[in-house]
Amino acid sequence: MPKYFSKKLVRSIGVAMMLLLFLFGKNTNSFAQETIDLHLHQDTVYRYFPAHSPVKATWMSAALPGLGQYYNGKYWKIPIIYAGFSTMAFFVIQNRYEYNRYKEAYSISVESADPGSSDNVLVANYKSSQLLSQREYYQSSLELSYILTGVFYLLQIVDATVDAHLYDYDIDDDLSIRFEPMLMPTEFGSRVAPGIALRYKLAVD
Repeated sequence: MPKYFSKKLVRSIGVAMMLLLFLFGKNTNSFAQETIDLHLHQDTVYRYFPAHSPVKATWMSAALPGLGQYYNGKYWKIPIIYAGFSTMAFFVIQNRYEYNRYKEAYSISVESADPGSSDNVLVANYKSSQLLSQREYYQSSLELSYILTGVFYLLQIVDATVDAHLYDYDIDDDLSIRFEPMLMPTEFGSRVAPGIALRYKLAVD
């Protein structure tokens, strides 16, 4: 009897294990397929609808300076951008004002028969050659102010684009540079020498 029950028990356990393996293997394959489908779906969604778009940041900064920085979450850059534009605007206005003054004074100096009798202070105190030199100086300064304003405008667009590209970049605190003595092999044997060690960590998803 014990031998009979022993064989029957072993057979039952074997059948049960086979059923469990069959069911578990089927569920595992189904779960793996669902996981793959989910990952593919997420990749497809991310490909067509990126969470943070550098193109969007670029157009926002082009439409309104500082808006791309707001989109990137770099709020502290917005006052810097507008302080820069305010400085550029000041130089543009100042150089245009001085250019118009010396331009008008030079015209009066050249066209007037008696420049000394003019009510214009610049004409009364400066010669025509001096007025021409100052007019050209402020004209060059005005053109330079326009160029610098355009360059600053382009730089804030580039800044927003780069920040958007690095928005999801993981910067780990484990990246460091340190100075320490190290043994360097030479023809006279190993000696202590200064060296630079760069420690970095790569995260692979």
